[in-house]
Amino acid sequence: MDFASGKKKVWRAVRLAVGWGLTLVGLALLFLPGPGLLLLLPGLTLLSAESLWVRRLLRRLREKRLVRRAMSQAEKAGLHFDLGPDDEPSGGAPKA
Repeated sequence: MDFASGKKKVWRAVRLAVGWGLTLVGLALLFLPGPGLLLLLPGLTLLSAESLWVRRLLRRLREKRLVRRAMSQAEKAGLHFDLGPDDEPSGGAPKA
């Protein structure tokens, strides 16, 4: 394993750990007093860089009014949500 591939693996692990941490704390703060969505959305965004299902979930949530408003406020604060195209064709599962 060379230095570049090791560095990529470490950054991937860090991104996943921070993403899951923010997501879990954000979920807990939805029910407890605190800014749940402000931690949940960045956590899901970090996870979406690694996972297709999280990217799809964020796209569905973006359509909901409350989440759309929260994402807009977060973008005004400097957070950018990159929900680019999926790796799969739009017709569903890839053809065999």
